[in-house]
Amino acid sequence: MSNITDLVTVAKNGVVAINDLTAALNLFRAIYTSAVGDKTYLGVSDSSLITTTSGRLVNVSVSAAAAGGTVHDAASVATADASNVIFPIPNQIGITQVNVPFFNGLVVKPASSSTVSLTYSEG
Repeated sequence: MSNITDLVTVAKNGVVAINDLTAALNLFRAIYTSAVGDKTYLGVSDSSLITTTSGRLVNVSVSAAAAGGTVHDAASVATADASNVIFPIPNQIGITQVNVPFFNGLVVKPASSSTVSLTYSEG
């Protein structure tokens, strides 16, 4: 027959298991969010600073394509140049999976009369 010490040990082990499961699920969520993106910036038609943090560019969606454009790993629109292009925006309507990291920030420079949207994650 079980005594009170055995019952307390069982309860303690249950709490430890639940805490471990919660930690594992939080880690999985962080990895998943990084891969699929948790932020969206819609309808960019002018050069724009999207974020100043590091992260991952997941998708680029072109909704109006008069010409291409570029996405840069840069901390400002002024510092976005040919040396830090991470993705050339295609000259056609559609969604492109990119899945590339950026470290300094994210700047998008769509060409004239083009409109793009971005999916990305930070951190």
